[in-house]
Amino acid sequence: MKKRLTFSIFILLNSIILSQDEELCPPAGINVFGGDAENIISWGEPVGNIGCGDYAVDDMPFNDQGTNAGMGDDWPVTGSQGEDVAYTLNVSVTTTYDFTLCSNNTDYDSKLEIFTNNEDCVLPVSTGNYNDDDYTNCPDYVAPYPPSGLWGVTLTPGQYYVVVDGFGGATGNYEISISITGERNGNYVNNSVKTVWPLEVTKMEQLGFSQEMIDSHTSETMNPIRYSTQQNTNSREIPEECGTFLCYRVYDAATNTILICTEDLVFTHAELTNGTEYCYYLTTLYEEGESEPTETVCGTPSTFEPAPPTNVYAEVWDEEVSLYWTAPDINNLGVPYYESFDDGGLLDLWLVDGDNWIYDEFTGNPEPAFRFNWSPTAQNYDQSLYSPVIPLGTLTQATIAFDLEFDNWSPTGAEYLAIEYKTGSDVEWTVLEEFSNSGDGFSFTNQSYDVSDLSNNLFVRFHCYGTTTFDINWWMVDNFSITSDGRQSRNEYDFLGYNVYVNGNLDNDGIFDSTNYTVYGLDNELEYTFGVTAVYEGADGEENYESDPVNIVAQSVYVYGDVTGVITDPNDSPLDSVIVSSGSVSDTTGPDGLYTLWNLDVGINTVQVRRSGFYTTTAEVEVLAQADPTLQDFVISPDMPSPVGLNADPLDEQVYLQWRQPGGVDFYDMAYYDDFFEAQIGCGAPCSFGVRFTLPNYPALLTGLVMSFQGGASAVAAAVDIYLDPDGELNGPVGDPINLIASADLSAPDELVQYQFDVAGSGVEVTSGDIYVVVHENGSGFLGIANDIEPQTPEYYDRNWVTTDGVNWATINDIVGGDPGLTGNFGILAQFLGAPGRTFSLNSSGNITEHHNSNSVDISHFNVESISDENNFINTFEAENTNPENITILDYPYVTRNPVTYTMVDRDDLIEYRVYQVDEEGNETFMVSTTDTFATVDASPNYFEYCYNVSAYWSTDDYGELESRHSNIACTVPYALGDVDFDSDTDINDVLIVVDFILEEDYPTDDEFRNVDVNMDEEINIADVIIMVDIIFGSSARILNSDLDELAYVDLVLDQDRNNILLKIDYDGLIRGMEFELDYNSDILGVEPPNAINHTDNLITSSNLMNNGKLKVVVADLGGGAIEHTDQSYLLIPINFNGTEYDIGSIAIESIKLVGFDGMSINHISRSSNLDIKPVPSIFALHQNYPNPFNPITEIKFDISEAGLISLTVYNINGQKVKTLENKKMQPGYYTIQWDGRNDVGKAVSTGTYFYSLRTTQYNHTKKMILLK
Repeated sequence: MKKRLTFSIFILLNSIILSQDEELCPPAGINVFGGDAENIISWGEPVGNIGCGDYAVDDMPFNDQGTNAGMGDDWPVTGSQGEDVAYTLNVSVTTTYDFTLCSNNTDYDSKLEIFTNNEDCVLPVSTGNYNDDDYTNCPDYVAPYPPSGLWGVTLTPGQYYVVVDGFGGATGNYEISISITGERNGNYVNNSVKTVWPLEVTKMEQLGFSQEMIDSHTSETMNPIRYSTQQNTNSREIPEECGTFLCYRVYDAATNTILICTEDLVFTHAELTNGTEYCYYLTTLYEEGESEPTETVCGTPSTFEPAPPTNVYAEVWDEEVSLYWTAPDINNLGVPYYESFDDGGLLDLWLVDGDNWIYDEFTGNPEPAFRFNWSPTAQNYDQSLYSPVIPLGTLTQATIAFDLEFDNWSPTGAEYLAIEYKTGSDVEWTVLEEFSNSGDGFSFTNQSYDVSDLSNNLFVRFHCYGTTTFDINWWMVDNFSITSDGRQSRNEYDFLGYNVYVNGNLDNDGIFDSTNYTVYGLDNELEYTFGVTAVYEGADGEENYESDPVNIVAQSVYVYGDVTGVITDPNDSPLDSVIVSSGSVSDTTGPDGLYTLWNLDVGINTVQVRRSGFYTTTAEVEVLAQADPTLQDFVISPDMPSPVGLNADPLDEQVYLQWRQPGGVDFYDMAYYDDFFEAQIGCGAPCSFGVRFTLPNYPALLTGLVMSFQGGASAVAAAVDIYLDPDGELNGPVGDPINLIASADLSAPDELVQYQFDVAGSGVEVTSGDIYVVVHENGSGFLGIANDIEPQTPEYYDRNWVTTDGVNWATINDIVGGDPGLTGNFGILAQFLGAPGRTFSLNSSGNITEHHNSNSVDISHFNVESISDENNFINTFEAENTNPENITILDYPYVTRNPVTYTMVDRDDLIEYRVYQVDEEGNETFMVSTTDTFATVDASPNYFEYCYNVSAYWSTDDYGELESRHSNIACTVPYALGDVDFDSDTDINDVLIVVDFILEEDYPTDDEFRNVDVNMDEEINIADVIIMVDIIFGSSARILNSDLDELAYVDLVLDQDRNNILLKIDYDGLIRGMEFELDYNSDILGVEPPNAINHTDNLITSSNLMNNGKLKVVVADLGGGAIEHTDQSYLLIPINFNGTEYDIGSIAIESIKLVGFDGMSINHISRSSNLDIKPVPSIFALHQNYPNPFNPITEIKFDISEAGLISLTVYNINGQKVKTLENKKMQPGYYTIQWDGRNDVGKAVSTGTYFYSLRTTQYNHTKKMILLK
């Protein structure tokens, strides 16, 4: 039996289910809908007892607190479970609910599942709506896991049991809330047991459940019988306890008369007077008697009033106005017919049979939609969703369309959805298409069918049938429509479309059904009244119904402006074939030199003028929204040879400029792709893509790059490196990379985006072989580098390289196995400054790169071709992340730059070079002219950046004197040598700061380092200090070198009292400064700051203890004189011995730098750079051996207070010599020596008493020892 779907307005009345104990239950609710001369009264069935539940859901929203402890295990809740509580929910109309235990009152690991049952409460069946832990919608909780929740559960009429249980038998307190679903802020939880069960399996594994137990629960959970409907278990027949049902009585409340007694849930009260209110109430009639009446509700029938469109508004343009509006709310059947299943409209005319078709408020395309759900499980099912019967009038063909989504569970091929229709008096259904569950599911996809040979009407159904619904998840239908080229079925009141009036006059040629319209050919700045009406089919033979117009006053405006002018040469002669462009608009001049750029955006526009052999010129033109075009003439000059390679070197309040003469070198581009990019490529992982360039001549300086990306490129932290392969080994990028860009956002939408890199400052020069330009994804997104795949160019296969692991490189052709959809030339262009050897840009094969723009390409994935004309390309894309300043997103396609052939001039025609200073805004100021390729210009004050360019001034036969393009811009910051404090004066304060730098008591900034590295040897040392002293005292700073003819010999010498070390330097010349480090073992020695042997007024001796055991020392004469010495001793270094009497300390001198009288570094040799330091005894002493007695080894200690010949000898008891232990000259110190009990010939001596004797010229002493064996 088919069940009529009710209006959603019923939900508010019928979803409040009451628990009734009394007999003779009344209808559950009543609603009245006013029609044309009729009222439609509808209601819900009575509700009864709580059936198999413990408690009733007796209000909505519903809330209750309780415990499952002691309630018994009555329901087969999914998985591990225990004691439970069941709430009875009686549903009279299809309704969507939210169920949640999320509350701080829920204190245990809960479960929630919805069941049906039979009258005897012995056949519970799960609806498949189940949840254990609701992490998404319950972020705050006190229970061990998030309390359970089921959201967006749609239940058809019937009696249900909401069961609260516990995971693994857990019990505790809970709070349950049930409400009709409303806004959930996107926190949707899939309430299907099929979706949440894998999460519970993971939970059981983590908690240590045995695999056998998990498999048992899974087998039970995935048993389709568990969700199978039982006969009459979910029907909503009148509850037995209410009485023996006969019919429903509908009363006219005004007269209390019975209008009808019916078994249906709807009644149409016809032949009423429009505009008059009628009121009604209902009762239920049983054999036992009549129930109490419902509340009284009223409705008013009304005549047909053509509903107008709403929300009419206008957008004004140049000589046109676009109108937009919202369609009226149309409830009439006819063609075209559209149904999005939103509330209201004709939704209530859709019918379903069976329990699995449900109205789903929270999913769709967009929501809501109709869903055929797997639960409750039905075997050998046959259920359908029926459209209204659509009258066709005279139409014989139509198009049926809708959006369909399918989610599969098990691809059995035994579950079906058939799209079927009837027309006229058809008895059988005609199948348009049959879908099965044999494959994967699919997201919403539009389906469309053209149907012909129709008659009078069209009736469509979505027919679901098969073996078991458990093997699918859902079918979903949305956005249903029936349309026809003829459009109308010509039933009275059918909506036809719209008319648009301009100042009361109809503007459109025929009725149209779109909700926008543009009126053309208007006079700008003149007001018009625009009216929009809705048109409906009139009665047979009568005029159509038309709503009152909805009017709006608007006027078109000058949205765009035009630019026109004449292009001439320096002789004021018009030039033809000049391309003039601004954005996507361009024009080419004829013999009169005239151009016009139409419909440019209002505001500042960049207009570019270019012609082969002439300078490309641009101008910023202000375009006005007015009738008259803006006038902008151009004078363009022949492209004369220009200086290149300008460099700027800083001096003190001056800048030295140097450049190369025109024609020697030039800028040129190299690339291996053609005019079109048909694809893009990337991998979305840490992949890298590189291009190998072979230059036509050497050397050449890399100055720039242009990289092209498209097709949704998303690498937001890409990097760019250079690899040099001087031998051209063709093995891919080798050696250490030169990083140009550490991180950059190189993303792009579908259209082409080109990034230009200024890398002239990187100093990358190619002297031979190849250079690889590599861009890395860095795992920051899909690179999407543009790829030229058509035509295939095998000669360039070894040009394009890829690595997927950052180590192993291969050509793209090898990586993808020659796939022509991926093998191509990457969108990387390199710019060089050098002698190209030809007058055009080359590929490595010698082919010319033509003067064509790169073109925009619409790419959706790897290899989709969709070429757009180059003139339509204008980029407005902006990267989300901030890129380094040397990266620019190009507004227009990059035009390749090629060296120019100069045939009209020779070197003798060069008059002079002109030097210009360029400010931050690009304004140029003439500085000086010269015939040299260098110039020194004043730049005061210091420490500001100054920028310059240079042009060449030529004499020509045709145009007189012409100035060339200006060179590259070179910038620098002038500074004073040695001026570390940036006051433009080098003084003693600067010297002291530099001494701190040398001693590493402070560290210089980059600018400070530049200023004080006076000899430019890339380090700060004593030589810089001496040259700074020369600067202070009037001498010129020098670029210093070592004097290879002079050698100094450096020695560390221990003085006589052994408490100081002398630094001696054997050198015939004068020493003005020295720098060195002392390394020593600080746990034994303490080293004090050095003192000059001969201190003078201008001498500075400074030191810094870098760390334990390293002292750095700087000594210099700040008066310009030499460091004085006595007997070649320059410094006295105090030391302290902190060790034991037998420790030996060590000290060494390292990193020695000496500067002579003329400021030159002195070469040196360290003769005795290391010293061992020992303590010195005050008297001679011989100590008792240890151990004593001994076997077989003992130690003998003795002290030497003065240097001399020392003898230590062992004798036997007879006075005979057994062993000479020492007999040599020894220095003062503490000594230890071992005797192993052997004589001079190495033979072990016998047990006994022995004597050992120490003899010097001043000391003689003997002691006894005993050897025991």
